[in-house]
Amino acid sequence: MVRNRWLKFLLLYAGGVVVSLSQLKLVPIQNELGQDLGMSLSMVSWLMSIFTVSGIFLAIPGGAFVTRFGPKKLLIGLMGCLAIGNLWGAFSTNFWTLLISRAIEGISFSMIIMVGIVLIHFWFKEGDSGIATGLWGTFSALGSMLAMNLFKPLSQSYGLRTLWLIIAGLSLIFLCLYLFFLDQPINRSITEQKEVKGTVKKVIENKSIWLLALAQGCMAFILFACINLYPQIYTQQYGLSETLANRYTGYFGLFGIPFGALAGYLIDKTKKGQIIIFCSFILMLVATFWMGHLSNSFSFIGQLFALSAGASLSSSCVMILAPKVVKQDRLIGTSISFINLFYYIGIFVGTPIVSEVSESSDSWTTAIYVLSGVGVVALLAIFGFVKRNKNISKM
Repeated sequence: MVRNRWLKFLLLYAGGVVVSLSQLKLVPIQNELGQDLGMSLSMVSWLMSIFTVSGIFLAIPGGAFVTRFGPKKLLIGLMGCLAIGNLWGAFSTNFWTLLISRAIEGISFSMIIMVGIVLIHFWFKEGDSGIATGLWGTFSALGSMLAMNLFKPLSQSYGLRTLWLIIAGLSLIFLCLYLFFLDQPINRSITEQKEVKGTVKKVIENKSIWLLALAQGCMAFILFACINLYPQIYTQQYGLSETLANRYTGYFGLFGIPFGALAGYLIDKTKKGQIIIFCSFILMLVATFWMGHLSNSFSFIGQLFALSAGASLSSSCVMILAPKVVKQDRLIGTSISFINLFYYIGIFVGTPIVSEVSESSDSWTTAIYVLSGVGVVALLAIFGFVKRNKNISKM
């Protein structure tokens, strides 16, 4: 077993990036995949969104799975599902088999965030858990940056299905690394496991968790709709080349990486979590509205930076503050799972809804206003959360 907690965190983080790569591998090749399978981009968007279906159904049971099997065994199982799904997808020749393979891949995404937070709270129980949790929330951003910059040239050189095989191989490597090098909390007794059965009811009764879940769902709606659709917005709304559009989209992930850690550092050091989370969601809303009013390269980069920073700060703040508003430590896993349920729903419905609005109105501007409206809902939820938890800075 590895003893250094940051080295264990690095292994966990790298595995999270692989999961993110699996989720986002279709974004830079969606035009080519649509041509290969003979389908419209709106159909391809369902292949991107179906990845999160497993999360919708498994988010809540995920807390019980952690209790029963332990986070390490569950993490190994998640990497196994990722490998199986990608191997299936590599040899799929039609829409429906590829759709099923994406759902299998999605099992890994459904619980990876929650499992990671449980392990982080175990490894960093003596301190720095806020910084580690904030960093953990950035694995999707790094995955986005890598996917947008690497997968297009790889698919052009070696074929579309090479991406599935690469991720399957990486999944198996991390499965072995987790098996031999990670530790986990000691399994709970039977009595403690029975006590957990009532945790869902207690979590549902926590209005602060509901508000955080709603805000996180809206954040995911905006974030992943933008990640998936930025290339189309840039090429169709602003006339950029496909290469430049993918490059800008890759910057989006790059910009978001440091802000997860920044959120954890600010909350740990300043104890002003309620102010930080509110300002983060304001920044995300302003940046979303700005997306419809770009004019030059400076505005493109500035908007990407602002939205990436706002979304990364917002998501990380939610995950850092959620454990602070639950009354018992044993409720943390289920509370995070409940928040993730809304997160996965936001991912699932965001891209298809925004794509449909754009196609029906023949305008990306209208779709961007819809995204801005979702940002307003998120901000109102956070306003309600702050009002209910005025003393959270002292927790």
